[in-house]
Amino acid sequence: MPASRPAKVWVEGFEPGSWKKVASVEFTVPATAVVGSRPGAGAKLSALQELCAGNFPTSGSSNDNASDNAFGPRVRQLFDHDFSRLAVVTTDDKTGASHVGYVDRKGNFTDLTGTSSGFASTPQEKDALFAPDGGSVWFTYRDPSGQDHIASRDLTSDHRLTEQWSGSPAGFGDLGLTLGGSPLHGVTGGSVYFSPDGKRAVAYVDGEGQNVVTVTSSGLLKADGSASQIKDMDCRPSGWIDNHTLLCAPTKIGSPKPPYQNNLWTLDVDRMHPNDYDNAMDAAGPVLLPATDRKNIPQAISADGKKLLFRSVQGNQETAFVTDLSPGAQPQQVTPQEAATALGYGDVVLEWR
Repeated sequence: MPASRPAKVWVEGFEPGSWKKVASVEFTVPATAVVGSRPGAGAKLSALQELCAGNFPTSGSSNDNASDNAFGPRVRQLFDHDFSRLAVVTTDDKTGASHVGYVDRKGNFTDLTGTSSGFASTPQEKDALFAPDGGSVWFTYRDPSGQDHIASRDLTSDHRLTEQWSGSPAGFGDLGLTLGGSPLHGVTGGSVYFSPDGKRAVAYVDGEGQNVVTVTSSGLLKADGSASQIKDMDCRPSGWIDNHTLLCAPTKIGSPKPPYQNNLWTLDVDRMHPNDYDNAMDAAGPVLLPATDRKNIPQAISADGKKLLFRSVQGNQETAFVTDLSPGAQPQQVTPQEAATALGYGDVVLEWR
């Protein structure tokens, strides 16, 4: 991107209920930061690409767009807790190096990787995310021997590197980094959501489909066995309501039949039957929305697990609604214009505090 027209990221906060805007911050992204796909770059280098790289939904589209799945831990973890810093990955077109760092609200960029001296490999650090306490940035890299690493760099003056995990790469391409748990773990998988207590995660597990996985350490997520597989093939996991219950949206590769068609529902992960696809829906709860022909896309679950903000597509119109996470509840439309515009179309919802 040209330095004369730098990319910017805006974060706005609304008070649920009145939907009045209560906060707004702006980040100016360095010209060398990875925002969109770059020729020859291969896999995505930064979760910022999911936020910014032309991934906004297309009105009236019947297909999923990247931003339909963008809300959640990975994109939220681009920022520290108070949205005072934004983690970025920068690239050098001459050397092919990629560095991790962050930019603050004043536009000041800090390169955490730094420049190595002597005869050394070209840094290939990517997928920068902030630890919840804001004291370090976690990232991934692949060493010259072909091993994948998860590591972190402190925000202190020496930007000390701490290795968190190393191992063989995923068999089905690079998988995104997500942070969670206590103590903090960094894991790689597809569309990872940690349970509220941080002990389990639901994710696309390398080569084994959607699974609920016990998380005890950092690294590439592995399935716990057949009992952890999600047998409900219509379910696209879209977050946790509590430590035992997932929110499901219709998967794009499935064709759910009524009442699950165009709807949302819950899945009790402790009631899933190993290898029993014929009774996969035994763990599914009743649908959460009235039956309509609308396409409904989850955006954020409230911190107490009682409410859901979702986007509803009807023809060429996209509208934001809030509903209680209980069957039979009537969704309430977000009507204040500023919030309705931001939440209904175009922006990615980061979290509901």
